[in-house]
Amino acid sequence: MALNEHQRRRLEVSLGLLDRALVDMERNYLATDLPQGEMFELRSDLTPEEKAEILRTIAQIRHRLRRLREAFHLEPHRRDVRGLLRGYLAHFWAVLSECRASKLRGYGEVAPQVSPLLDPEIEALLSLVERLERTIERRA
Repeated sequence: MALNEHQRRRLEVSLGLLDRALVDMERNYLATDLPQGEMFELRSDLTPEEKAEILRTIAQIRHRLRRLREAFHLEPHRRDVRGLLRGYLAHFWAVLSECRASKLRGYGEVAPQVSPLLDPEIEALLSLVERLERTIERRA
């Protein structure tokens, strides 16, 4: 079966995004050791039976993806880590910028003692995000 270039590209990107989401589900949400950080934690509320059913269904989806890839000669959707990191960092730089005390006024009056405690920490986080951005911009 033949697809034109635009149809093929659309399928490759869409199916690639689904496959990436499946990998994320397996690694980040169905793993035994769930990721945790300083400001978030994941706790599984899935039963062992539900988890097993989800994993079986993911395997079935992958089987269908493989069939489509072979039938239509699709190429995997490839992304570079550098580009993904750039997107994350740009987003979170903007998010952090909105966390300064002056920006929090939109959510109600900010106590005067908040700014001297909050803003230097936000500025430090912004500097560290910028350092990450500079690091990933360097070419080996």
